Amino acid sequence: MEGDGWPSFDYYLKIVPSIYQARSGVETRNFQYSYAKKSYSSFGHGHRVMPAVWFRYDMSPITVKYTEHRQPFYHFITTICAIVGGTFTVAGIIDSIIFSAVNVFQKAQIGKLS
Repeated sequence: MEGDGWPSFDYYLKIVPSIYQARSGVETRNFQYSYAKKSYSSFGHGHRVMPAVWFRYDMSPITVKYTEHRQPFYHFITTICAIVGGTFTVAGIIDSIIFSAVNVFQKAQIGKLS
């Protein structure tokens, strides 16, 4: 609380309708919500203001829909191939860097570095 004023309270509630659809096709309708609260001391032009309690709510006009679905098997295979290919690519880059560094070091040892 700030100062010696009388406390005022402000409560805010936001409600969002939502639909959850399972793989079986069953739909469940429910609401998600979030809330906030604030308390403060009320002052107005040098004198105290009567304390207040505010309740504010907001119903969202947009419905959120969650749909459960399974990725196809070829998506899994494609992901595995991408991981294996990326691993070979990074290993090849590291191998070429090491090979080039060894060549430069060997040329420096025999004095043929230009």
